[in-house]
Amino acid sequence: MARITKDPEVRRNELLDAAVQLFGDKGVERTSVSDIVKKVGVAQGTFYYYFKTKDDVIFALVERSLSEQMEYVNSVAGQPGVAADRKLVAALLERPAVLPNYRDFLQVLHHENNAMIHQRFVSRKISEMVPPIAHILEQGVEEGLFHVEHPAETAEFMLTAILFMFDPGFFDRTEEEIRVKADAIVGIMGKLLGAELPAPDQARSMFAFI
Repeated sequence: MARITKDPEVRRNELLDAAVQLFGDKGVERTSVSDIVKKVGVAQGTFYYYFKTKDDVIFALVERSLSEQMEYVNSVAGQPGVAADRKLVAALLERPAVLPNYRDFLQVLHHENNAMIHQRFVSRKISEMVPPIAHILEQGVEEGLFHVEHPAETAEFMLTAILFMFDPGFFDRTEEEIRVKADAIVGIMGKLLGAELPAPDQARSMFAFI
């Protein structure tokens, strides 16, 4: 049988996709390199061509999750014909249905020995999200929906509050507590902006995936 050769980026993403599914099904600790290559149908040598350890897979998934989230937020911010209040809720409080569930493996960042990695991840996420969120706030000011004097600083404040408040590395909240606080966040943001924001789509809530 002829050997199937794939583009390196395609093969690498196959390994990452398999890891996401296995981390969700079995947990990160119980998933082995053997499990990942078996799911993809390749030899272990193929895995080690792309990654040195399972931890490298986790870090690659962290990068990919951030990249996909930013692609989504930027697409929302640049979408024509959509009011700023709807854009803001979609960008901050919702997630696209097509994104995989990264929640299980991101829990690894909350381990004590990964504190610095977690801190850098959150800091980078805030800094990269500020420009598109500030752009949405500026649009809202132009539309007469928002009353904001400092869009960039307001965006940074909201992002920091949301990411910290719902980070399971800091707070161990029940699902009911998260739901109550998520509802409250919409009202708090509205008061901050001088607007009444639309409710987020609960089926696409971002809070469970922060």
